[in-house]
Amino acid sequence: MKQLMKKTIVATVTALLLSTTATAALADDATSPSTTVPKEVKTKSSEYSAAIAKYRTELKEYNDARKAIFKKFVEATKAANATRKSAREGATTKTEIKAVLTAFQEAISAATSERAAALAALGNPPAKPTK
Repeated sequence: MKQLMKKTIVATVTALLLSTTATAALADDATSPSTTVPKEVKTKSSEYSAAIAKYRTELKEYNDARKAIFKKFVEATKAANATRKSAREGATTKTEIKAVLTAFQEAISAATSERAAALAALGNPPAKPTK
């Protein structure tokens, strides 16, 4: 029984070695692929690289403009809130308090509409180029 297993293992290993050697020998006969890159691929690659570089600068400019818009909005809301707090401390009647709150709400509304208009004027972010 042990001899039968040994013969089976030897036959299997031999068959595997012959099958892999045969495919390797056949593969050598085939024409090997060229290692040079065609000019068309080189120009497409350089065009894509240039397009990506342009996209990155446009995206950076877009994000910088967007940050400036939001920074201006935050500053306007902070200023409106500071004005409301200082005016609220001096207000004594309900009418004065209501006027302070109305002025605050108007300032926040103006800042919000200004931000929305600026974002609409900025438009959509640049589209990423495709390969």
